[in-house]
Amino acid sequence: MTLNTGAATTRRRLLRLALGATVAGPLATSAGCSVLNGSSSSDGSGGSTGLEKSKITVGILSSQGSAGAKLAEKFGYFAKQGLDVTIKPFTAGPQAVPALLGGELDFTVINYVSFFQAVAAKTLDAKVVVDGNAANENSVVVVAKPDSGIAGAKDLVGKKVGIQAAQSVAELLVRATLKDHDVDPNSVHYLPVTFPNIPAAIAKGELDAGVEVEPFLTTAEQKQGLQPVLKIVTGSTANLPQVGYIATTKFVNAHPKTVAAFQRAMIPAQTDAADRSKLSQVLPELSGVDPATASLLNIDTYPTSVNATQLQRVVTLLQTYGGMTAQIDAKDYVVSTPQA
Repeated sequence: MTLNTGAATTRRRLLRLALGATVAGPLATSAGCSVLNGSSSSDGSGGSTGLEKSKITVGILSSQGSAGAKLAEKFGYFAKQGLDVTIKPFTAGPQAVPALLGGELDFTVINYVSFFQAVAAKTLDAKVVVDGNAANENSVVVVAKPDSGIAGAKDLVGKKVGIQAAQSVAELLVRATLKDHDVDPNSVHYLPVTFPNIPAAIAKGELDAGVEVEPFLTTAEQKQGLQPVLKIVTGSTANLPQVGYIATTKFVNAHPKTVAAFQRAMIPAQTDAADRSKLSQVLPELSGVDPATASLLNIDTYPTSVNATQLQRVVTLLQTYGGMTAQIDAKDYVVSTPQA
């Protein structure tokens, strides 16, 4: 009996090794999902992949900052890491936070200003696992009519400027830029008009200018004839980090292998995002514009690792211009990027 038991045990071990070495080929996927590379149990446990959880849900935004997730889905990088990913879109990062806290999402994209504001308010215990994107001087700008008389920072004094929302990154960027040009940041009337509605508000005379991002920047130039009049991602705000993928600290601690697999999948995806020919394959869906317009959009930059020093700049911006008093060290809120 002992010999039979040993033989059976050996056969089981050999079977497990064989299954673990098998690499599944690509399978057909449903919209918003990638395919698990290998088997998994129905409750989302890791199965043969060795992950604590292989079925995960990722919240994204309709913006360039979410391009990495769509590319990882499209080109099979999630599947290669043994992840079966469902992607769920949200209109704003803060809207996804309750879903993250409730366990409906495992990861979600959020803008860093909202993230650190929530951390400071102690309403969110989470960490940045992937850096989504950083703005450049052409992808986030102040726009106005060609005959507005606005050609620089000093020309915004006394003007009505749309800034998406109070204490948003748009407002903070304008304030920092005015300060860099020795203009009083409080000399402008900041109005909470959302990015999609800013062009029409300027055309109607309800705003003198407004902060605009893609794709609304390009469409505002096409439809309302607006033009960039002030760069606000330059100087002290150059290459400012915009959004990142976060997970709750509880999830990070309980699922380190899953988090690392997600990060490894995102490294080649972020690299692809810097390739316009690949980015253009997901931009129309993300931005809601046609392929021809998507080809004209000003493109952000896409880091392949999380840099706490860069994220600290967002904290400093909030402390300087956003009224934040909390002392936050960004490195306490990031998960180091593993090797690909």
